[in-house]
Amino acid sequence: MTDRQNDAPGGPRNSETRAWSLYGEELSPGAQVGGYVVEGTRYRGSVSTLYRAKDARSGTPAALKVMHPQFAAARSALRRFQQEAETLKRLRHRHIVDVLEHGTLADGRPFIAMEWLEGRDLAAELAARGPFSAREALELLEQVGSALRAAHGAGVVHRDLKAQNVVVLAGEAGPRVKLVDFGVAKLLAPEEPGSAMMTSTGMVLGTPLSMAPEQIRGETPDARTDLYGLGVLLYQLVTGQPPFQGTTQIELEEQHLHAPVPRASERAPVPAALDAVVGRCLEKKREDRYPDVDAVLEDLRRAVRGEKQGRATQVRALGLYVEARMGVLVDDATLDAVDALMEHVRERADAVGLRVMVEGSSFLLGVTALPDEADAEREARRRVLELALALAEEPARGEGTARVSLSPTLHVDTATLRPDASGRPALGGGRLLRLSAWTGDHPGRGVVVTETALEGLEDTFQVEVLPGREGLRHVTRNEA
Repeated sequence: MTDRQNDAPGGPRNSETRAWSLYGEELSPGAQVGGYVVEGTRYRGSVSTLYRAKDARSGTPAALKVMHPQFAAARSALRRFQQEAETLKRLRHRHIVDVLEHGTLADGRPFIAMEWLEGRDLAAELAARGPFSAREALELLEQVGSALRAAHGAGVVHRDLKAQNVVVLAGEAGPRVKLVDFGVAKLLAPEEPGSAMMTSTGMVLGTPLSMAPEQIRGETPDARTDLYGLGVLLYQLVTGQPPFQGTTQIELEEQHLHAPVPRASERAPVPAALDAVVGRCLEKKREDRYPDVDAVLEDLRRAVRGEKQGRATQVRALGLYVEARMGVLVDDATLDAVDALMEHVRERADAVGLRVMVEGSSFLLGVTALPDEADAEREARRRVLELALALAEEPARGEGTARVSLSPTLHVDTATLRPDASGRPALGGGRLLRLSAWTGDHPGRGVVVTETALEGLEDTFQVEVLPGREGLRHVTRNEA
């Protein structure tokens, strides 16, 4: 806006009028949101509006999602939005959209700034090219499953898995996908008094074409809710249409709740074994579905490839979770220190045979299968515990309130062992990757170790019980 425009007949425009033109219910080009400047509107959804924006300093394009005012009024919605956005900001995965920043506008509307993806979603791909073959669908769902595995391991449930939320990017080695729009339904779950009326609309609990029965009933979604969405997506990829369709939302909900699952093999040239995978994903009771995404992919691979051998097995595995703890002040120097520390952790983890399974900007999880022989198993745990102690004893980097230190946690649980693409055994999912079950508050010194990881090593180290944390121990080195 130029001075000449302000000097137009009628006098200078009121600053509030100018602000409303930029920051009304729909943001106009030039509006500043956090560190980003709006360039234009790209999509108007029922819950939020998506804008193309650019970084105010670097000019790098970004996607900016701003929630509509009517949904931003609930305090619980804002709280959950902020918690979810912060978790996703820390969760870095090649098949999950990167969250760059989150916050609220002056009027309280929350926003999330994400990386800009040059591509189109799977719904658009289907419309443009028609159904995928079973093998093509498997290649895509391997990537979607990898994203879900990482999210579920960090305690995040997507809740709105559908073709529109999977973006396809062109790549030299074939199409690569990224999962977007985490947590929209959770964000709008009715916890505030008087908000129960919102449950009558699909935009609150999910997308009507892919809503799991528990979402329709108003129950709390969990990881198995995403497996229902994965089954809907699989069916839609190979047939070109969702399994349940109707002219009204009530009709759709009734089908999700009560109708038998149609057979994909009756509508597309796919193996009949694929029907069983879709059917188990779409079980009405979540306890009848697959236990996790790895089990879905295992059966899907066999159905598509006709595999008879190489079933996954459950093994005992050791997990080392290391988080970089930052002081009150976080600036560029602090973030550089975090990057350097985490790179150091990766190198040390690799040196003792740990494979990094989950990684974020300030944390990682390294995993290794444990030997069957008791002495060798105990020695493997001791060796990794020694590494954890060495990491905890690393001098804090940075100065004053910007200091950064490492907080390791050690746990033993089951993990999935299956052949990789070359036929060699490789670790996948399992209970060990459910980080929310065994990571949490850390005292800030030493190592937190679960009873299963410490068994037989109690006399080797200084061990204290963590107050109020059943099954967790605080371990430091024995004093000489």
